[in-house]
Amino acid sequence: MNRFFSGGRLFAFLAAVILLVVLAGVSLRSRLTQVSWPEKFTIDITSMVGRVFYGPVFQVETFFTRLKDLENLYAENAALKKTASEDLLLRIQLNEAQHENQQLKSMLHYQGKSPQFHLIAGEITGRSPLSWNSEIVLSVGQKAGVGVSMPVLDQNGDLVGRVQSVAAYSAAAELLTSSETADGVSASIVSGGAPVYGVISGSPTHQGLYLMQFISQLATNIHPGDLVVTSGLSNIYPKGIPIGRVVSFISDGTSITRSALVKPLANMNQLNYVFVLAPKPGQVQP
Repeated sequence: MNRFFSGGRLFAFLAAVILLVVLAGVSLRSRLTQVSWPEKFTIDITSMVGRVFYGPVFQVETFFTRLKDLENLYAENAALKKTASEDLLLRIQLNEAQHENQQLKSMLHYQGKSPQFHLIAGEITGRSPLSWNSEIVLSVGQKAGVGVSMPVLDQNGDLVGRVQSVAAYSAAAELLTSSETADGVSASIVSGGAPVYGVISGSPTHQGLYLMQFISQLATNIHPGDLVVTSGLSNIYPKGIPIGRVVSFISDGTSITRSALVKPLANMNQLNYVFVLAPKPGQVQP
């Protein structure tokens, strides 16, 4: 054995092994890169069949994927709409609560600075669109001390009307903006000089405004913007209750008197809470 691998025989043997490995590698690579014609035919058939079916299958898969995405989009859109609607509702409720809170604060403030009046607080529970500027229904009645012809004030103490009819737990009040009443309110214009008197009622031609009639033509110290208050020349309305401000003066066709359009101080479209001014001895006797 030692004699066989001695000399050049060992070198020749190693060279033969290396050559054998190289030939095996070349043969294997050739086998991998050279495909037989049945294998080529199978690959071509598979490719053509795949090409026929892949397009429609891909389109169908894409359609259902997009359909699912669209369904998710509709669901998200509905959820967003619901959230937006709920947010809007909360904002409306918040605004209403803030407005109501402000009105109640104003009522407490006016009640605190007006100890000379007996004020009965009530809520407006009814107001018809057909008689919006004529009548309101209150949540207080005889049981609370409300009586016919008592003045009705807003939360700031501005005159809005008077009680027309009373039940045990509710009352109907006629608004001063009503043009259907035959009764007016004796009022005076506050200016730098002597008081200027007239009679306030609802304007038949200017909805939402008052008409102050029988103002003397001799009164030259009155101007638009002047304050109008109750005159006290009445057994119903105490003196000095704010009514409105003069907008303009108009002729009534005589040389003796003239009239004025007066804008209410009270916001007649947003009446929620009011005071009924009940009489005290020596003040008002409805």
